[in-house]
Amino acid sequence: MTDVTPLPFAQRHRRRDARLRIRQGLPALLVTLDGQVSATLLDLSQSGMQLYSAHPLRRGHDLIIWWLGFEAFGEVVWTGESEAGVEFHELLPPVVLLHTRDQIDQGQARNSTQSAYDHARAWYHGYR
Repeated sequence: MTDVTPLPFAQRHRRRDARLRIRQGLPALLVTLDGQVSATLLDLSQSGMQLYSAHPLRRGHDLIIWWLGFEAFGEVVWTGESEAGVEFHELLPPVVLLHTRDQIDQGQARNSTQSAYDHARAWYHGYR
């Protein structure tokens, strides 16, 4: 008899998950132990996401991610120079991926460059 250790949930289901690659990046807000951090969502699936953040994230830390009116709770499972992978504590419903894709396709979602421009313009004009 061989000793078989089951893979973590996300690894068992990674290839079966619906996946949404985001070419321009999508603004997201992270709440970490260090506070709120702006990030750019690069890839989204039911089990997790890949994101870019100028603020270093730490492997093993839990966080909350907000984008386009959606939120998810997850754990940072890998980090690179400015990118990180997050595994969600619960699978996202497929409808969240569909609504995210719809908002991007319909032009209702601002990409990270557009969002930064909007913030800079508001600051210049004295808006909050």
